[in-house]
Amino acid sequence: MKVSVVIPSYNAGPQLRACLATLTRQELGSGHALEVVVVDDGSDDGTADVVQDVASRQGPTFDLRYQFLPRTAASGRSAARNHGIRQTSGEVVVLVDADVLLPPGALAAHLDYHRRRSDLVVTGPRGWFSGVDIGPDGPDSAEAWAKLVPLAGADLRDHVFAALSDNLNNLATAWHFMFSCNVSVRREHLLASGGFDESFTGWGLEDSELGYRLHRLGLSFAYSRDTIVFHQHPQIMNDDMYRDWRANLVRFTGKHSNDPAVVAQWVMDRVFDPVNGDLTWLECCRRFEAAVRALDGRLPERANYELIEVNTGNLAEVLSGLPERAKNADLLVLDHTGDSELAVTVQCLDSPRELSYFNRPADEERAAILAAHRITAPSGDTACHQ
Repeated sequence: MKVSVVIPSYNAGPQLRACLATLTRQELGSGHALEVVVVDDGSDDGTADVVQDVASRQGPTFDLRYQFLPRTAASGRSAARNHGIRQTSGEVVVLVDADVLLPPGALAAHLDYHRRRSDLVVTGPRGWFSGVDIGPDGPDSAEAWAKLVPLAGADLRDHVFAALSDNLNNLATAWHFMFSCNVSVRREHLLASGGFDESFTGWGLEDSELGYRLHRLGLSFAYSRDTIVFHQHPQIMNDDMYRDWRANLVRFTGKHSNDPAVVAQWVMDRVFDPVNGDLTWLECCRRFEAAVRALDGRLPERANYELIEVNTGNLAEVLSGLPERAKNADLLVLDHTGDSELAVTVQCLDSPRELSYFNRPADEERAAILAAHRITAPSGDTACHQ
């Protein structure tokens, strides 16, 4: 399978150099090929020289191509990404930002999902570093990564999914969490969707809007922690970013005003509004998910969950029986294994029932999850409940 990585870049030469360096160290395995398309969105910081230098040094590791777009009033990440997508030739397109670092297994983890299902949007977390010296070429060994990762800030979506479900495919609002700093989709679906809406020129929601249209095309969603990337600096919303985000929310909800699920996103303004925001991001996400579930008729009192707690002793049994069980019952799966195989299997199932999944919940999280699903179980019981 061939994977194409598209990177829009605007005056991010030093960060792009480190990003490309980590791409030269990807461990895809035999039978896979990699191409990287850098779309320079009118930079004047020598980005072209950075790409040429990396290309001359990295040898035949992958096909590295550079596209320059003159800066205009219509410039922006949406237009740059669309241009890059059109230049790709791989079956799977991975979108990342110019300032991210990719651990060696990130792309292989994306492909693991796409090998199993052809109709997935796979999004992954993004950590971030602050005040950490990563060097011009990023971490270049397992030891270097081991030292850096504990210093990274966490993706807030991890906190949300730990409360709602680590099976993104089971969330009614999954499309909202498609973040284009780390997401993969088969090229055919991106082209069929029309790509990013280029009227979204400011910061925010252009990726969620594309996620919504991919959802309407019938695609499913998965969240893979094994695909994690790391921004080289923190991203904190400022007043200009909020104005862009809010303008794009108006554009998004106006474009799809016939769907109340899209309009329900306005609850998110209660966390981002710097003056009137009065809720946490988790609480906004809870309310958003509850509203869209109600609109879909997926009310919690209608589900009668069967509990499956998984440890290394019963993992093989659960993996073999899960597809059939997911057809016939609403399932709550608590994964205590630390093995990514169950997470992949759960999110690649096309289940007609509720399939709520939580990856390595702590004891206090487990208690809250059981209460939310109206299940009573002995404390510490990690048996497979039949």
